[in-house]
Amino acid sequence: MRVCYKCTDFLDDQVLFTGYTYGGLSELAESEYFSCSMGSTIAGEIGVFGHRPSVLMDLLAGKRAEVGTKVGAYMRTFSGDCSPSDLETALQLVYQLFTTDVKPGEEVKIVMQMAEEAIHAQERDPYTAFANRVRELNYGNSYFFRPIRINDLRKVDPQRACEYFINCFKDPSTFTVVIVGNINPVLAHPLILQYLGGIPKTPEPILHFSRDDLKGLPFTFPATIIRDVVHSPMVEAQCSVQLSFPVELKNEIMIEEIHFIGFLCKLLETKIMQVLRFKHGQIYSVGVSVFLGGNKPSRTGDVRGDISVNFSCDPDISSVLVELALDEISRLQQEGPSDEDVSTILEIEQRAHENGLQENYYWLDRILRSYQSRVYSGDVSTSFEILASIAGVVVLAFTLWRYSRSTWKS
Repeated sequence: MRVCYKCTDFLDDQVLFTGYTYGGLSELAESEYFSCSMGSTIAGEIGVFGHRPSVLMDLLAGKRAEVGTKVGAYMRTFSGDCSPSDLETALQLVYQLFTTDVKPGEEVKIVMQMAEEAIHAQERDPYTAFANRVRELNYGNSYFFRPIRINDLRKVDPQRACEYFINCFKDPSTFTVVIVGNINPVLAHPLILQYLGGIPKTPEPILHFSRDDLKGLPFTFPATIIRDVVHSPMVEAQCSVQLSFPVELKNEIMIEEIHFIGFLCKLLETKIMQVLRFKHGQIYSVGVSVFLGGNKPSRTGDVRGDISVNFSCDPDISSVLVELALDEISRLQQEGPSDEDVSTILEIEQRAHENGLQENYYWLDRILRSYQSRVYSGDVSTSFEILASIAGVVVLAFTLWRYSRSTWKS
């Protein structure tokens, strides 16, 4: 297990950590997907840290140490948040995670009953119905992106679900752990060696995957324009709108384009807000985001995804607002952003960067991204420096573009 830490003094009472390894649900056959995807839920109710959740809560009374797990499409992760004085307890929980074998018992009936009730509740929820339809259209009704249904739930094998979860957090040798916060290395080193270094090695490798050999999820964005309306009964009429556009990032300039697409989302959010809220006074807020999570984390190959524009409005004027938003996007495509638009985005980025430098979550994310970057080749310091320099070049490119436009106009 590889461990990297950064000592900070931003908050006296915070230590954050995340451990990850490659290989997740995408490696499973479709026939096993729903059983194994329920593994975290079933195992969580049984107790993944050696005790039932209710018992563990009593054992942790008076301590601030939380650890959670996630099994995603391409990665398995555990994350924690604790007080510096409770770092040992948090690391003990990680040790328990890797050494506990969860076995299905009477708890499974309760878990499955709760899951079934949750599915029925979601089927009655208009916003869930809307989100499900969006995913169905955007990703070609891929089994990974569609919600679990009652028929799927009844096919779940609790034994297989628990076996899969155990294997996800059994072999520590492929995990990378990043710790950030108010750490005293003199005190932390022995604890890390004892509880992370002390996790027993498995006789044979378990779920060892190379990031470049992972199976990609099957998904297909629509090839033509689709307009769809989801109708659901509601006490008070409301409307949610999502506009989705396909995006493809080329491998050769991938890292730069990741930054540019972040700028683009902020620009679209600002401009559509100006039109729909400040000019027409019809909405409260707009959200613009990019999703690239369907792609496997390979070092090569292009990346496909989508940019989504989301807002809520009065149902009677939804069609008009959609056209206004599309018109503004079309105008930006034709004319490009103004100097003021670019300046605003750069200022937002600069402010976010300056604030982030004083936050543990920011540094945790930057170090993790340095490990997971395409440019990482064994030395995280080099990867970190390359990513930082590319970000600086991208901002400089924006600045020079703004300057060249101003010079040309004058």
